[in-house]
Amino acid sequence: MSPPTIDILTVFHDGRHLVEPYLESVRRIRTPTTLYLLDNASKDGTAEALGNRVAGLDSACHFFRSDRNDGFARGINLLARQGRGEYVFLVNPDAEVAPDCLDRLIERAEADPGIAICEARQQPTEHPKAYDPSTGETTWCSGAAALIRRTAFDEVGGFDDRIFFMYCEDVDLSWKLWLSGWKCVYVPEALVGHDTSQPRPRWRRRMENYYSFRNSLFLFHRFARKGDLSILLGFLLKRFMSRRYSLTGKALFTIAFADHIRYIPYLVTTRRKWGNRAHSWIRLTETSLSE
Repeated sequence: MSPPTIDILTVFHDGRHLVEPYLESVRRIRTPTTLYLLDNASKDGTAEALGNRVAGLDSACHFFRSDRNDGFARGINLLARQGRGEYVFLVNPDAEVAPDCLDRLIERAEADPGIAICEARQQPTEHPKAYDPSTGETTWCSGAAALIRRTAFDEVGGFDDRIFFMYCEDVDLSWKLWLSGWKCVYVPEALVGHDTSQPRPRWRRRMENYYSFRNSLFLFHRFARKGDLSILLGFLLKRFMSRRYSLTGKALFTIAFADHIRYIPYLVTTRRKWGNRAHSWIRLTETSLSE
């Protein structure tokens, strides 16, 4: 039996310094793949750097440029529509994939046709969330390095790029997959270097705080169950009352809160499809709502 076909999908934005190490990492992957890259309106020469380098790759590569930054969710959806692989392998541009990482993810996915997503273990920092050590089943899978079965991805409509620009779209996708009868699993022996603890520019931190706050509210509106209101109240109290956040940060949260209100009618409508069922792996307590 022939091995499954794999499309690697990566979205870049102002990451010229990441181009060389990313391509070196991808080049070391032993499994045959087709590479799909998108530059999301970078202004630092990322597109030019990618264009100069992809021609020299051994594997097939398709490179796209967008004249505006449409974010991670829409960018991945666009790339996914270009390919035909049985699996899509989402890789962040700042991730360093171990040579055998993809092999291990494929092996796990092929062993169980009910698996939708296999998530690699990120080093040196990892998202703190529960998983079953015997099955690998977990509440949600990070999109930083994840192998996704295309049939499952297409079945739930991919990422919801109507409301997600960046952050929490992977949680939303995972929970839709669980509710559709698919499995989300964590594969700790599949390794990827991805250090989220490194210092970031102030504008980047503010963007992360804004979207993380707003999109966490989206998750609540779409998936909250009876008794979850205390989680939301605790989340809001920590953001607005704690000394951990500056006045500038709290002003940012206020803007994000006001912005999320316009999406509530859409969230209420989609909740009828996704949010009216309980599932043991859908846990608001394992998202930023509880941080």
